Amino acid sequence: MNQYYPFPVSPLPYSYVSLMPRCDPDTLYYHYEHFAGQIRQLNQLVAQRQLTKLTLDELFCQDLNLPAAQAAQVKSLSGSVYAHQLYFDSIYSSVSRLPDNLLTRKLIDTYGSLEQFKKLLTEAAYSITGSGWVWLIMEGGEPHIATTGNNSVVSLNSVTPIFSIDMWEHAYFPLYQFDKAAYLNNWFELVNWDRADQRYQSIQHSGLPR
Repeated sequence: MNQYYPFPVSPLPYSYVSLMPRCDPDTLYYHYEHFAGQIRQLNQLVAQRQLTKLTLDELFCQDLNLPAAQAAQVKSLSGSVYAHQLYFDSIYSSVSRLPDNLLTRKLIDTYGSLEQFKKLLTEAAYSITGSGWVWLIMEGGEPHIATTGNNSVVSLNSVTPIFSIDMWEHAYFPLYQFDKAAYLNNWFELVNWDRADQRYQSIQHSGLPR
């Protein structure tokens, strides 16, 4: 994302009530405040550790030359900020139609149908032990479903994320409890497919793995 310190706390592009009934206002509010708090904490750590010349991507991708505990904290926070930015940016404030665009055609060509793609996303979510993220990524021009644990990010040296799905409990409690399938089914109806297609097309036009 090529962002430098200080990383901004940008407001959500939709209101806290706009995702009802698929996400209740309290859950969205506390989820966003958690994200904003991590940005502020990351900014503080980056300044303290003299890492202000590194981009957000570099903070979780590179060797930071710090003591292990300090490096792990910076990488976890920067990874979370990156993943949350993509997560919130991938949601639209009303139930989205499934458009006929280049990305959806590619997903149907790869997985047989969007329903099958959603089924595999759900299986990936249930495969995560503890907390983590599900990703739609592009690698070598082909879409893949990937998972990461905690706040780890997929390798940006070889793949490009199209969207991310937060599988930490703060993203879906208390509305869905342990029903990850219901959470994902409703999240799928809020996907900003136009934005996802823009990312997909930019990758195709760049000719780069990222």
